[in-house]
Amino acid sequence: MTHLFTKTAISIVTITTLGLAIAITTNDLAHAAEFNFNWEGNTGYSAKGSFNYDTTTAPSVISESGLGATKNLQSLSISFFDPLNTLINSFTPVLSGVSNYGFLRFNFNSTKEQIFGPFDIGKDDELPGDTWLNNNLALINEGFSKEVLAKEFGFNNRNPAGTKQILDLSDNSVKVSKVPEGSIIIGLLAVCSLAFNLKQKFNPKFKI
Repeated sequence: MTHLFTKTAISIVTITTLGLAIAITTNDLAHAAEFNFNWEGNTGYSAKGSFNYDTTTAPSVISESGLGATKNLQSLSISFFDPLNTLINSFTPVLSGVSNYGFLRFNFNSTKEQIFGPFDIGKDDELPGDTWLNNNLALINEGFSKEVLAKEFGFNNRNPAGTKQILDLSDNSVKVSKVPEGSIIIGLLAVCSLAFNLKQKFNPKFKI
């Protein structure tokens, strides 16, 4: 009897904890905006990623650069693929509002839902396997106009010797799509439902 009571108590705590987690996450998501983005080069290399920020504090134009605490971005991730769509590498340049990528350049117009201007996302510690996507706008110096410099994006990688190589180039823009606000919540509810069903399977006498 004691064993059954303990299992029941644990089950109730587990379900309650999941419910609270969903409630808290739902509240956070009510003020969050999440977007996916993708880019494809002329020879088939591609990059895909996502980012999010708090809509209650972010301005209409979000600009981030360098290391340390970000102004608005909460997270930013990117994955790189070869022409056969095989994953080359994945990085998370921004995590929990902190950038770990010194060359970071990111600009986003939330009104137009467009990425624009200087762009440099990935990882480059001059180590083998480092990969990043950038454009020449990140190299603008005083005295040079945007029209003079090429706007092409470069898919960059460091080979096993650590030497930089440009694997692909393209003038293709980085395309952005907004993630539906309810999709993450639905996923969390599904996880909670699964947990509840498992509890009932292994403890049929458990009821809420």
